[in-house]
Amino acid sequence: MIAFLTGLGLAAAAGFNAWAVLLLFHGLYRLLPQEFPGAFAPLLGSQTVFAFALVLFLLEFVIDKIPMLDRFWDLSQTILRPIVGALLAIAAVPSTSILEQAGVGIAGAITTAAAHVAKSTTRLETTAATHGWTQIALSIAEDIVAVALAALVFFVPWMTALFLAGLIVALATHLDRVRRALAVLFFRIQHPRRRQKPAGA
Repeated sequence: MIAFLTGLGLAAAAGFNAWAVLLLFHGLYRLLPQEFPGAFAPLLGSQTVFAFALVLFLLEFVIDKIPMLDRFWDLSQTILRPIVGALLAIAAVPSTSILEQAGVGIAGAITTAAAHVAKSTTRLETTAATHGWTQIALSIAEDIVAVALAALVFFVPWMTALFLAGLIVALATHLDRVRRALAVLFFRIQHPRRRQKPAGA
């Protein structure tokens, strides 16, 4: 159970910045490889993945602070982050059957996607409310949250349960905002709040 909570916690952190979490994972794996007995741990802890994560982290650090470009980037991360989250979850859990690994991977991907949706909703609404003036501050804050959360759940795995409970409550109580944010994120032609103009107007 501890390993599972650790994996889900790392997956949740990946929803904020998957590449920062992968960089942290590399360091943790090099120092404490016994803490990551899962099948994908050696791959995620390799120099190749480290270099890949470093390049993408630097790209995200720049692109995520540029209005409009950050939306394209966030859209691509909707697919990439859950994949990273699934691999992180599997890496933290001792190797078992393929079906169990698949179950852990699916749980990790869902957790990452939920955190990513919550982050994207907050980013889009805050950016709209402040006309983009908080873009840089929000981006840096998300990076800090990703690294801090990943470190916290590694050393205190049960904090994962508290974080996930809060995440579920936050998403469940703000479903309308989440739907609007997803509509904007996926480039809905007409903003959901914008009224349709009458014909001939």
